[in-house]
Amino acid sequence: MRQDGMVIIFLLTIMLFGSGCVSEPGIDKGKFSELNRTARDLTSSFISGKPCDVSETLLQRLSSGSAALKVKSASKGESDLIKAYSNLLTIYQDGLLLCKYQNHFSQFQFVPKGRIYVTQELDPLVQKYDLSTESHLYGPTGLYWRSIAGDSIKVIWESAELQTRNIENMVNYN
Repeated sequence: MRQDGMVIIFLLTIMLFGSGCVSEPGIDKGKFSELNRTARDLTSSFISGKPCDVSETLLQRLSSGSAALKVKSASKGESDLIKAYSNLLTIYQDGLLLCKYQNHFSQFQFVPKGRIYVTQELDPLVQKYDLSTESHLYGPTGLYWRSIAGDSIKVIWESAELQTRNIENMVNYN
């Protein structure tokens, strides 16, 4: 009788701890091949020397691919990978927004050469990426406005590069 009790305790222990050891399926790399290709294309576009010319089509492919896979993700690893791709998309969109304003405000005389006027739309990016600002006085109105350095875009592109490496690590080590 005592031996039967030990066997039951042993079996219960195996069932209790054994169920926690069952690993969740990893990442189905085939499922993510198109997103990986798009991320590589974005990286190539960025490295080409004209990061402000990143294709909207590539961003749309990344967006629609992430949305489509969100429904199909089976594991936590895949779900985390989709979030990482979504973060990459956001970073690229932030960078292109900064590029847009850099190009737009370069035409105005009051904005010093090499500076980007900080609008309300850019203010969240300034905070998010901790970009340093300078204050300027606009003489005709006596109001102050802020600007960031033109090369602040590098901070965002470095963020995109870091996120891309994070994605590669997630894919390769799962």
